[in-house]
Amino acid sequence: MENMTIRRAAAVCGGVLTGNCTEDLQLRQIVIDSREVQPGDLFAAFRGEKTDGHRFIGAAFERGAACCLAERQPEGEDRPIILVPDVLEAMEKLAAAYREQFDIPVIGITGSVGKTTAKEMISAVLEQRFRILKTEGNLNNRYGVSMMLSRLDNSHQAAVIEMGISEFGEMHRLARMVRPTMAVFTVIGHAHLEFLQDLDGVLRAKTEMLDEMTATAPVIVNGDDEKLASLSCRQPKITFGLREGCEVHAENLKTEPELRCDIVCGLRRIPVRIPAFGVQHVSAALSAAAVGLLLGLSDEEIAEGIAEFRNVGRRGELVQTDYLTLVDDSYNANPDSVRCGIDSLIRLPGSRHLCMLGDMLELGENSGELHFEVGRYAAGKGVDLVITSGTWAAEMSRGAGEKGRHFASREELIAALPKLVRRGDCILVKASKGSHFETVAAALRTLQEDKRPCVLLDLDDTILDFRKAEARALSRSLDEMGIPHDREVLARYNAINLRYWEGLERGELTRDQVLLGRFEQLLEEYGIRADAAELRDRYETNLSQGHFFVEGAEELLKRLSGKYRLFLVSNGTACVQKGRLESAGISPYFEEIFISQEIGADKPDPRYFEACFEKIRDFDRSRCIIVGDSLTSDILGGKNAGIATCWFNLRGREAREDIIPDYRIDRLEELPDLLESLYG
Repeated sequence: MENMTIRRAAAVCGGVLTGNCTEDLQLRQIVIDSREVQPGDLFAAFRGEKTDGHRFIGAAFERGAACCLAERQPEGEDRPIILVPDVLEAMEKLAAAYREQFDIPVIGITGSVGKTTAKEMISAVLEQRFRILKTEGNLNNRYGVSMMLSRLDNSHQAAVIEMGISEFGEMHRLARMVRPTMAVFTVIGHAHLEFLQDLDGVLRAKTEMLDEMTATAPVIVNGDDEKLASLSCRQPKITFGLREGCEVHAENLKTEPELRCDIVCGLRRIPVRIPAFGVQHVSAALSAAAVGLLLGLSDEEIAEGIAEFRNVGRRGELVQTDYLTLVDDSYNANPDSVRCGIDSLIRLPGSRHLCMLGDMLELGENSGELHFEVGRYAAGKGVDLVITSGTWAAEMSRGAGEKGRHFASREELIAALPKLVRRGDCILVKASKGSHFETVAAALRTLQEDKRPCVLLDLDDTILDFRKAEARALSRSLDEMGIPHDREVLARYNAINLRYWEGLERGELTRDQVLLGRFEQLLEEYGIRADAAELRDRYETNLSQGHFFVEGAEELLKRLSGKYRLFLVSNGTACVQKGRLESAGISPYFEEIFISQEIGADKPDPRYFEACFEKIRDFDRSRCIIVGDSLTSDILGGKNAGIATCWFNLRGREAREDIIPDYRIDRLEELPDLLESLYG
């Protein structure tokens, strides 16, 4: 801080200087993190939410601080300290006084969305002619702006200062320090509504900046924003935007393969290339062009500056991997920025478009409704899946309807990514910073094609012994209804049941006809007067409880797990099969479980298999095999689907000349060696 001595600093902030020091020593800059102190700095013992800077005064002096700004004197400390009632207010007074030394263009940037992007774009343009100071990182609040202004020196020819607020009165404080000679307003959106209540409140809070600016200072506003377009102020107002009515607007916009447009202002037309993803960057480029035009830059300088733009942090970064296209916008989010991201996402080419969204914070009492509307907006725009995690984010999933998928935790979402994402997907990741969705984006960057062979395993009489389960369930059900029975009855039911399922496989019967008709025929043949529907319901309940493993099945799953991608393919009733799987505890071995009742078609119908294949990411027919005991269901179905087939002849049945499997095993322990010979 040139010309800012310890003595002057104490006078400016109304503090009391204590300790031994050279009062004419010039201070370097204001710092609030003792670990970043360099010789000559003024360490401000700022009290934040998580820590108190007074604890680190000694450490700051050890690193070379020339003086400290504090609200109390540490016991035994005799080095120079300026004692003030409030450290943050003292920092603001110092920054404001120091700013007055510089007669240079100072551009103040604010808005609910796109402040940092606009700051970087404007800086890139101005750097073509000026040496500038620009806001670093997230130093856009009261203490951050104080620190940034303290870094000005006589070499700077312009400053670009980002100004962020969350409540009324803050912008007055920031603007008194910054004293903008030019203001840029990006968007008035749904941010910090917890304190600002509504869009009109956001507008009032942001435009407090104008009260601290001269009447001749230009105000550059986004003319595409309804609130800003209708803004009335005493300063000259210049509008920028995509629509032609704006004084600085875009024409001939192209989004593929990269953003290009003509920036038009009066008779000037500047063709530009914008090296970024998302149409919101066009607005940023327009604001930068407006600033450049006002400061006398040439068309070439403006175009070159925009072409050299590079975004910071995780703001709309477009990442192309061998597997997917990722839009990593996980730095922050509010309803307006998420909608903007969705609009840009669907412009990208891809097999599907997915949104992975977390909580948008500080939206106030209408947070649930705002999240719901974002989900509905995404679904309406054609997003294929809206995948969410977070307290409020559940409402986005609900708003997306059948396209929504919600996870209880971010960790569960990340674990499910291999099942959710397919090759060629375009994915937007966006959430407020506190939701930490950067971890989701990081996981997506590493997602790769799964080239392991797919093994489709039948359930009944392949993994679980259906005949034993069937006999027990039928016996229990008949007992419960008081119907006498013996082994002959059980054997007859087995024969009837088999014929009914074969009829289903041939397309001669419906599922409902099978589930009820087999019991109607059994009762009719034995002359038993009983309700077939009740017997059916009792049977299904009993069948869903408990299980019997086929010999070697448990060991088989353990041996195949990890090396192969395992999928369960079963004809049957969902509640029954899921009950048996839960009893057996084997669901975790399978990447997906496909039950015909849920699919809407049965093996061997090709529609059943196509529905399964559609849900298996990275599916390759040439590296897929089905293993099952039924020639008419599993083997014929696999042949219809164009995949390899392996018949598990559990019961020693006779082969059929019309249905010939590719491979045959008589014991499950033979399967690992077969797979090894096929796939290595």
